[in-house]
Amino acid sequence: MSELDFQRAAVLLFDPVHVNLRTTRYALNEIGFRSIETCSTMEEFRRQLSENNWDLIVAECSSAKVDVFSITRQIRRGEATPNPYAVIALTSWTRDGGHVRKAIESGADDVIVRPFSTQFAEDRIRTMVRDRKAFVVTSDYVGPDRRSGPRAASGEDAMIVPNTLQAKADGDEEALRVAYRGIRESKKHIEAERVRRLAMRIVVTAELQFDSSAGPAKAFDPADIMRSARELRDQLEKANRVDAVQVSEALIDHARNFRNPEERNVKNFRLIKELAIGVYAAYADGESLERAKDEIARTVKALRKRLSSAAPGSSVQDLPELKAASM
Repeated sequence: MSELDFQRAAVLLFDPVHVNLRTTRYALNEIGFRSIETCSTMEEFRRQLSENNWDLIVAECSSAKVDVFSITRQIRRGEATPNPYAVIALTSWTRDGGHVRKAIESGADDVIVRPFSTQFAEDRIRTMVRDRKAFVVTSDYVGPDRRSGPRAASGEDAMIVPNTLQAKADGDEEALRVAYRGIRESKKHIEAERVRRLAMRIVVTAELQFDSSAGPAKAFDPADIMRSARELRDQLEKANRVDAVQVSEALIDHARNFRNPEERNVKNFRLIKELAIGVYAAYADGESLERAKDEIARTVKALRKRLSSAAPGSSVQDLPELKAASM
């Protein structure tokens, strides 16, 4: 295996605490990084993200005053920086399992808990270069595939994303050119998959309510279906798909009806399902969600099984781990 050379890699380092910023910069320099841009305010962090193409992003996420998780999700969705597939390592002084889980669920490649040695950080970065996980897309997640069990083994919906850090560290000019070309294609693939997954999420939510053979789900959250409808519309607007946006507006209008419990009937749930399918068809130039029919059925069945044994009043929104795995 050839030795990695990080001198050419472009690194963005964020930490609101100056002493930690200097410490981390020193560690990165010791590892071999030379092109390191540092920032300690969110304003500067966002500006640097938007104006430059980074290979590695290192950000401290333990401060309650800055929402690094939100920015990480924006990066992965292609909303914050030209290269949404930059390797992202979040550092944290917080060892709490819930905090670390939120960091992972934001789409980061790794979380490095402080204090850490330079050697430990180097080992983790080398792993992110050589053994980076494939990415998956769900209705609310874009990032490394962290699933376990049969679905992880199949990897049918996982994709290898461009890794400019690896290409630069290997000194492979052809791989770097391929990576830059691949960023645009990967963005298109993830855009299409997010639209599909958001539409499927609405379809699954509706089917949970009007499946007469099993009865309605234990609870229904109108705010969640409205949030999904609006995210779908926003994604279509960014893609400049005017026809699909118009159908999504009708979807949002209909979702407003569910604020009234009396409107939560089979007829209206069937209609919102049809509108969600129509939005995807308008986006995908007539392609339907037919190929996802079996996947939707499996998801509905799995969610019903979980909900039947959950606490009274539980809904699909209370099962984020199943939602992320299934949708």
